[in-house]
Amino acid sequence: MTALYDQWQAARQLRQSEVVSRRDQVFTDLERWQADRLAHAVQLRHNLDQLMADLRTNTALWLAQTTADREAQVLPRQQIRQDYIQQLRFDTEVLLATYQADRELSAAEVRQKLEYDCQVLQNTVCDLRLEIAQELRQVQQQVAKIQAQTAVDRAGYRQQQAMIRAELLPQLTAYVEDLQVQVQATLKELTAVRQRAAVVHQEQRQSDRAALAASVDAMFTELADFRHQLQTQRAQLSHIVWGEKATALPAAAPATRPAATRPAVTSTPARTVATTKPVPKASVAKPIAVPPIAKAAPAKAVPAKATPAPAHSEAVARSAPVATVMAPVAVET
Repeated sequence: MTALYDQWQAARQLRQSEVVSRRDQVFTDLERWQADRLAHAVQLRHNLDQLMADLRTNTALWLAQTTADREAQVLPRQQIRQDYIQQLRFDTEVLLATYQADRELSAAEVRQKLEYDCQVLQNTVCDLRLEIAQELRQVQQQVAKIQAQTAVDRAGYRQQQAMIRAELLPQLTAYVEDLQVQVQATLKELTAVRQRAAVVHQEQRQSDRAALAASVDAMFTELADFRHQLQTQRAQLSHIVWGEKATALPAAAPATRPAATRPAVTSTPARTVATTKPVPKASVAKPIAVPPIAKAAPAKAVPAKATPAPAHSEAVARSAPVATVMAPVAVET
């Protein structure tokens, strides 16, 4: 161990010496770089000042030369502009005169063409009016013929409809009476079926209620056994942790199940069959719609929140497991 410690100390001193030498080297490099950067900045500043002085001198010379050249070129350019304006004005007057002559000639040609087109259109409109008047007279004649034929067809159709009504009315009356008898029989059968189904459903609910009560009693018995086992385990755990003497706990009384409340069972009232009114001869009686039998759905049981059993002390509450006991719920069918 001593040799390893000495080796570690030697390696540590070597690393520290290397760190010190590297730090000194870094400081030296930084100082050298800073001096070089300062010298470079001074040189760059001097060069920039020299460049600014040269730019000012060159700019002043260029402005003076440009001003002299522009003053020398002002008079020739003014003379050239005046000559160009006079030539442009003369060309514009010649062009406007030419356009005016062309426009007057075009206007005369267009006026003659429009007069000719108007004459042609007037002749065409007169011809079309004559044709439309002739076609209108033909259409009126055809409409009169169609109206006469329609009147004849309507008279024949009404006569045929009266004959068919006289033939089918007895059959329709017999069919309506037969349909009323069938509806009455069907309603009676549905009433009997509904009553039998109500009896069967009542017996099924009673058997389901008895089975559910037996199941709930078994669950409460298991709950009482679980409570007793839990109390015994808590006493043993308290004795193991705190060294207290485990006291014998009395056997827990079996939990009593509250009586389940259920609504009074009422028998399904028999549906009264309304007497059918006499049906007129021209109408057909519609069958009476019977609503389907709806099964009563069992009410859902709402679980009640149970509070955990109180502990003997804070230490026992920390170590002993806590059982969450669900309170019994009354089941309604």
